[in-house]
Amino acid sequence: MKRLAISKAIYGVAFCVALTLGSLQAQAQVVALGTAQAGFTVTYGTAVAKVVTERAGLQMRTQALSSTGQYAPRVNAGELEFGMSNIIETTFSFQGKDMFEGKPNPNLRMAFNMFPQPIVFQTPQKVKISNPKDLLALRMPVGWNAQRVGDNIFRGFFANMNMSYEPAKGVPIPAMPRMWDLFGQGELDLVFSILNASLNKEMAVKVGGLSYISVNDDEAAVARMQPFLPGSYVTHDIDVETGNVVKNISFDFVVYTSTRVSEDIVYRVVKAIHQGDEQLRTYDGNWKPNLVKKNALEYHPGAIRYYKEAGIWKD
Repeated sequence: MKRLAISKAIYGVAFCVALTLGSLQAQAQVVALGTAQAGFTVTYGTAVAKVVTERAGLQMRTQALSSTGQYAPRVNAGELEFGMSNIIETTFSFQGKDMFEGKPNPNLRMAFNMFPQPIVFQTPQKVKISNPKDLLALRMPVGWNAQRVGDNIFRGFFANMNMSYEPAKGVPIPAMPRMWDLFGQGELDLVFSILNASLNKEMAVKVGGLSYISVNDDEAAVARMQPFLPGSYVTHDIDVETGNVVKNISFDFVVYTSTRVSEDIVYRVVKAIHQGDEQLRTYDGNWKPNLVKKNALEYHPGAIRYYKEAGIWKD
């Protein structure tokens, strides 16, 4: 009888502990991170959500929508707590300019900066370019009715070269995937992609090798990019296939929140990301998030509070 009583007591304690743990998990607040339905933001959005869920005492879940234009307004309204986009679309959505003309989202605030994506322009090796002006005679994509940022990237590239994006042989496309398909089929001569991405290897096989085009890195050239690519800059990156250095247009991906999200939640999220940044290295393993980087958006007070505590905030 005594053994039975002890066993019942042990099971009772275990049951209470399980109930308590389950209750704590159930009580963890759920926060949402808006991402696109494919591409970079899905991959890194999932990674960010995992780190936050493991470290912040919150359950972060990604919510995939068609584009920044779908989820930035929801973050602005407080319907989603966070969003992840490139700094170009984030800036324009905040300001209500360019692709977001007349539709500003003034409540957006920065949570943290991620890392750059080096955008490299390329042609098939068989295409010979002796002068930047030769580029205008190439077949290149136009239209971009489903992904306006592609148009901005081309305009920023040609502005860097001190030319206008006025192709003589424009091929209409809706978005980037179609551009890459047509390039692989030999129907386009000039496209862009992310340097060292697996996609480049696939395209190189299809077109018989790639030639990368370095951009200008002087101050004036970078300034000419800003109306089309706000927050962009030029990086010197190594092509892992050849070991050559390529000068690329780069821009950061960022995670933003809004004035409608509490200081405590933002504090906990950025703290988790800072302490778990080893889990968030980029595709090539060389870059961790550069959390604090000033841009057109103000940082949220919760983020500033943590960054000051961590000694990484500079006024």
